[in-house]
Amino acid sequence: MAPRKGGGGGDAWRTPLRWIAWALALLSIGAAFAPMSASFTRGLHLALVAFGLLEAGIALGHARRGAFFAYAAIVLLANPIRPFSFAPQIWRLFHGAAGLWFAAVHLPGRS
Repeated sequence: MAPRKGGGGGDAWRTPLRWIAWALALLSIGAAFAPMSASFTRGLHLALVAFGLLEAGIALGHARRGAFFAYAAIVLLANPIRPFSFAPQIWRLFHGAAGLWFAAVHLPGRS
């Protein structure tokens, strides 16, 4: 397949990133209502941090400052290296909010 002319790459990654974002959104929103074991929470936070870092870089590259700060907040709060210690209710709210953010940013028609 010949490369496209005119630059503007990155569209090929839009669909896989959307699927990953929606999968993490469903997992995060589901985690707000599911029992929270330590290993599940650690794995969810690792996934949130990995995807949040990727999306923060993309947002920074597209000059979307608000989205960058939202992703940076998700990465900071879900940090698995030096985790925060919140009450379970706060973690449930955080997981729900992160899931809603991932889903809302990747709605069809948004660029």
